[in-house]
Amino acid sequence: MPIGNFIAGRWQPPERTYARKNPARPEEVVAEYPLSGKPEAMAAFQAAATAFPQWRQTPLIERARILQRAARFLYEHLETIARDLSAEVGKPIFEARAEVHRAAEIFEYYAAWAWQPQGFLLASARPATELRARRVPLGVVVLITPWNFPIAIPAWKLAPALLLGNTVVLKPSTLGPCGAVHLARALEAAGLPPGVLNLVIGPGTPFGEALAEAQEVRAVSFTGSVETGLRLKALLAHRPVRLQLELGGKNPFVVWEDADLAEAARLAAEGAFFYAGQKCTATSRIIVHRKTYEEFRDAFLEATRRLKVGDPLDEATRVGPLIDAAARENVQRWVKRGLEEGGRILIGGRPIDPGYFYEPTVLEGVPPSASIAQEEIFGPVVTLHPASDLQEAIAIANATRYGLSASIATRRLDVAEAFLNGVEAGIVHVNQPTAGVEYQAPFGGVKDSGYGPKEQGWSALDFYSDWKTLVVRV
Repeated sequence: MPIGNFIAGRWQPPERTYARKNPARPEEVVAEYPLSGKPEAMAAFQAAATAFPQWRQTPLIERARILQRAARFLYEHLETIARDLSAEVGKPIFEARAEVHRAAEIFEYYAAWAWQPQGFLLASARPATELRARRVPLGVVVLITPWNFPIAIPAWKLAPALLLGNTVVLKPSTLGPCGAVHLARALEAAGLPPGVLNLVIGPGTPFGEALAEAQEVRAVSFTGSVETGLRLKALLAHRPVRLQLELGGKNPFVVWEDADLAEAARLAAEGAFFYAGQKCTATSRIIVHRKTYEEFRDAFLEATRRLKVGDPLDEATRVGPLIDAAARENVQRWVKRGLEEGGRILIGGRPIDPGYFYEPTVLEGVPPSASIAQEEIFGPVVTLHPASDLQEAIAIANATRYGLSASIATRRLDVAEAFLNGVEAGIVHVNQPTAGVEYQAPFGGVKDSGYGPKEQGWSALDFYSDWKTLVVRV
């Protein structure tokens, strides 16, 4: 039975549908979803606008308790949801479980904010006068989310938006809507009032046309490609709409001469190839001190060989399929370009059938300025680059238009601190993979990797609310 849109508290039967297939077994249809157009999006915007006045008046503690109940729903259905995610987007089951667990924890985390101070009382220079400041919701917010983290990313946008009293229109990627569907079901089961969350599934163009006209919308949070994000920014440039863009990355992992090379190789392989490299924070460039380059290279290739490529539902799998045929063709084109740019394949470089699998691939010999070392591939491909000193390593790390995540493997505190201070990235790790962040900390990039306020942690509260200052003479 096809899954419908969730608008004004009702699951609406779709007029047109499309089939989402399993990327590990493309002959297998995992779900049928709505092929929504502009009318469905406009109806969702209107439903959110209608629900806003009552939702903003709902006590903050009650809004928090709805999030808590939704979190319990996710915990109770964790295995079913994880298996759905794994089948739909090819995420290895161990990562899918962790992602569902993370979504539930995010709901709990933001629910806990309801018991924290919600504003300030300030001294006034005028007699018998109080200055107060408190958070107020924005109104209707739109969340546009990608397929690669189909439940965690919608959760970390939804939770603070709802807690603060906003109403939401959520549009997930057509390649992986199942996580958003499960979140809507969890919130429905938790007692979320009709119209507070509206889910619209379908292609981006008609949704964008509706968004351009929807005067109800006060804020938009988008996670996806740089190109799409910039088009969205241009679309809304003529209106005072608050905008948050989380975009791509070309993330460096630096291996210093004093590093534990076996551990560094493991961290680099995990960061580069888990989930077939389909993470905006995945490692895509590895910069190694010349003194240890060959030794690290051998250890890294061995760590890569140990990663199991295969069925995402297999507990041992670490590298699943790419999301679809177009993604695999894109990876193949990039590998070919890397060879044309002087690169040499050390391991991998071939598709694996059936399904949309591609071998974890390592190239060396390309200059840091080569396009394969500059542009986001979103697949299991990394390039190796030697560096003579820390200044050169940091320069190579910074020499892209992106600035999302970076990491260094070292035992020296002075080297770690120099890297932390010198690298241009929104998230910087020491002795950790580039992929992976904790939800209580701000998340986002610099340069072409992001625009607007950061996500997650307390930063999200600033994006999804405004401050109202109250001047009261008593």
